[in-house]
Order: sequence, then C-alpha cells, then structure tokens
Amino acid sequence: MSERQADTIIKGGLVATGDGVRRADIVIEGGSIAAVVPDASATPAARVIDATGRYVLPGAVDAHCHPVNSDRIDSMSMTAAFGGITTVIPFMGNVRAWGWTGDTVDIMHRFIDEAERTSYLDFAIHGVFTPADKETYRRSVGELVRMGVTSFKMFMAYSRRGMMTPDDMLLDIMSLAAYDGGLAQVHAETGCCIDFLIDRFTEAGQTSPDFFGPSQPNMLEVEALTRAATFSAVAGAPLYPVHLSARETPAALRHFREMDKAPLYAETCPHYLTLTNEEILTKGALAKCGPPLREEEDTEAMWQAVADGTINVIASDSCGLASGQKLTGGMSEQSPGASVLEGPVSIFEGSFGLNTIEFMVPVVWTRGVNAGRITLPRLVQTLCENPAKIFGLWPRKGALLPGSDADVAIWDPAKTHVVDKQHGNTDFSSFEGFELLGMPEVVMQRGEVVVQHGTLVGGQGRARFLKGDANAAPYAQGGPVVV
Repeated sequence: MSERQADTIIKGGLVATGDGVRRADIVIEGGSIAAVVPDASATPAARVIDATGRYVLPGAVDAHCHPVNSDRIDSMSMTAAFGGITTVIPFMGNVRAWGWTGDTVDIMHRFIDEAERTSYLDFAIHGVFTPADKETYRRSVGELVRMGVTSFKMFMAYSRRGMMTPDDMLLDIMSLAAYDGGLAQVHAETGCCIDFLIDRFTEAGQTSPDFFGPSQPNMLEVEALTRAATFSAVAGAPLYPVHLSARETPAALRHFREMDKAPLYAETCPHYLTLTNEEILTKGALAKCGPPLREEEDTEAMWQAVADGTINVIASDSCGLASGQKLTGGMSEQSPGASVLEGPVSIFEGSFGLNTIEFMVPVVWTRGVNAGRITLPRLVQTLCENPAKIFGLWPRKGALLPGSDADVAIWDPAKTHVVDKQHGNTDFSSFEGFELLGMPEVVMQRGEVVVQHGTLVGGQGRARFLKGDANAAPYAQGGPVVV
C-alpha cells in the first residue's frame, strides 16, 4: 500500500467470501477496493468505518427482478439497497403486460436512459423475447450482445398473454445466443398443459385458491426443463432456467450436467426456499406466482440443491406489485393505488408475482445460514459471486478483491427485524411476519454509502449500466462457477 490517504477503510470486520470468512480490513480508493489486508491501521483514511463484531460481504447481485409495476427501477433499486443488494439485473423486452412495446433494442436504450437517471444502484439487463419479436429477434440477438445485453429469456408458458415462445423459435434463439456469446434463459413450465388444466378447473367452477397449485403441477416444470435442456444440448448453447421450485428438478439438472453437452446453470428464489402452498390457501392471489408455491418437501429439496451446488444462484424474481394489482390482475396497467376487489375472484385472474427483493438476503441468512442449511460462504456464492460470474460482471461485481467496485454490505448478525411491508411503492411484503436475525447495517455502492442504519442516504443519478462481458462469463472462458 502507498502512503496516500485512502477514501475509506472498513476496519475490524469479518470478511465473508465464497472461500471462507476471515478477519480483515478493506481499503477503498476512488470507488474501488484498493486492498484487503489483515490490518490497515497504518494507512491514513478520510473515513474509517468500525465493523468490529460485524460481517463484511460483497453487495448482493439480484439476477432476477421486474421493475415494471408499482415499483419501477427507481423505487425497486432503493428497496433492494435496504436489503444489502448493490446490483440489479432486471428483465426488459417487448412485453405489453410490462408496459414496454416496440423494437427490443430500442426498448433497452429507453430503459438504460430511465435507469441511469433514476436508479439508486448499478444495473445490467436481461433481454426478453416473445412471439412479438418473431420478425426481429434474429437481428436483435447480435445487436444486444454487442451493446452488453448478453442473456435472453424465453417463456415456455403464458400463451394467452402472448408470451410463450414456440419451440422452433426457442431453439433458434439458443443457437444465435451461443454463436454470439450469449446465454439463454427459460421460464420452464409446460404452458399448453397449464392452459388445459385451467380450462378444466374453470369449466367445473373450481376457481378458488385450492386449485391454483394443481393447475401447475411439479411435473410440468420438470418436462419443460428437460425439453429446454435438450434444446440447449442440441444447439450447444449455455442455459439458465430461472426460478426453479419442484423437488424433482435437481435430479433433472444433474442428469443433463452429467451428459456435459452444454453449460447448465440453475436459479431458485427465496420464496421457493421458505413459503409453501399454505400461503395461497390463506392469502389467495397475494401469494400467486409462477411456478406456484409448493410443499415443504419441495422447499427442503431446494435448500439441499443450494447447499450441494445443484442450484447456482438465488434471485428475488420480485415484481413490485401493490395488493390492488395482485387481486385484479392489473399488473402494469393498474394504477398503484388501485383498490382491492370485493367478493370472490377467480384465482386464475390475479396477477403473477411476489414482493421479495428487500428481504431476500436477510431471509436466506436467517432461514439458511442461521438454521444450518447452508454456510455463510455458500450464501455469498449464490447471492453475490455466482450471478456476477454467470452474467459477465465478475470480478467488478460480487467480489471483495483489489480492483473490484467497492460494493459492500456490512451485516449485524445480532440485529433483529420483523417483516412488516417493505420500502418502495408497494403495500406488502411476501415475507410478512418473518422474524429475521441478521440485517444489513451499512450498504455501499462504489465506495459511497447508500443505506446506513436503516436510513437512505444515497441519491439518484450515479447508477451505471453494466455491460455483460460474454468473454468473462464462465461458459466462455472456462472459469468455474463455485459449487
């Protein structure tokens, strides 16, 4: 270390990475980490943050969120920061239900402009392709990769919302993504079977919450995952199925990885680790998501898959919906202040999506680390390191290494919190009533404090669009995702 004055030193904390936990000081200069050393007492600094008795983590990278409803990127990024997240990767595309239409490349530029002006956090972007892009996707894939959007999601369900991608188009996009250095993502549920079951239940008048889970059974996630992984193997395309939930899914993932035809990564969400079908039976559409919340055996299978490396990433899939939007099916077309409908409403009419982003990391800390289901290094791998590696942001994000952005979350393991709503424009959290032990005390983005002791101190206008580097992604360079 030189003797010049550092901007900030985080002193005395227990630094947690995917490799383990050690006592170390972090020296920050010019928005980046200059050094991680056993003792920086001799280094002069403009500011010293005492982290004694605290854990120091990389800021989490939320690889799956939807800032298109009551919470757009401004309020959703702010909400995320309160939970120790410092990078968000939302999905954007030509999806009318999300309030975005037109050419996909143009949509990306419009969103980048909005986010650079209003977001509190740095952001990357996942592209989305639906049948609405049928005439343009072959051009768009390469253009998006060159502008730094290197991952593309397709839906294998939701045909009646105009979102389900036909198999031939799905396979073609996988092939194009592989050629240009991109990564394919899929919402893995068999849409035609879901539509068939919903029609049967509706015709029989069976539209109460009891019938939502049976309309989207486990086997439909497994079938769609198997089909997508087969397409991936044929195309030689890396694949990342999102929000996996079913207890049978980890075996299918292991089967295709043993075939070793194409890189296969996997994501689950905090709600599939902690919530069950009981939520929808008691809360109705407020707990509706796709895939549906399942049973205790499924949540335990997901925890085991996270612990043993079958699941690489935990991401929020947060949708920023107000309760009025959830119950009316309004989504982005419904005003944030919409009133809740009175009387019985078909469960099949409510909007999909939960509010999970603010408490994702504290929930995984409490229900995972504190409960002995996973280690703290595993939490860092799945919430920080692996999403940064898979989406070409490593080691700039998700790391506490010299040269990395100084995105840091200082955690108080003794701080308690009972979940009651969340920040932002929504009026509920999907984790209402959760008793949490372990909460972020200070959250920093590129060396600047965003949240401190539960108070927002950061501002808008500093957010940067992060271009995913396809050459830095593990499927391109062979760098391992930690398992």
